[in-house]
Amino acid sequence: MTSRPGCTRRRRRRSARSSRNSCDGWDGCSEGCDAIGLFTLLWLALPAALVTPAPAGTPWAARWPVRLVVAYRERVSPTRPPVCPFTPTCSTYGLEALRRHGALRGLWLTLDRLRRCRPGAGGSDPVPRARARGRGRTQA
Repeated sequence: MTSRPGCTRRRRRRSARSSRNSCDGWDGCSEGCDAIGLFTLLWLALPAALVTPAPAGTPWAARWPVRLVVAYRERVSPTRPPVCPFTPTCSTYGLEALRRHGALRGLWLTLDRLRRCRPGAGGSDPVPRARARGRGRTQA
């Protein structure tokens, strides 16, 4: 059996020691995956991101992060079972946040969403609307 990237190794060790604690998530991460698991997944998507084109309508500065998310969806996501507790899924949220808010704020929103994504969390969590430009100015 090939091992999946992420937290599966921790689950196997824990279940080998004792089976008295049940796992909340499919991959054994009761408190969400750690940073090493996330970087492992991004490392697998990186070679595909180099050859994946950015979708039309993507802001110039957000092209690389969008390419990374698209490569993750094409290469890594099909090898893992669907477990995202949020609607829309984290990768869809990331694409929409990067397109709507640009590179900096979109990346911040995406990373914040990934930080909150863990078993027990979930529900509807849409991308916030873009801020209106020139807000606070009075029009004559």
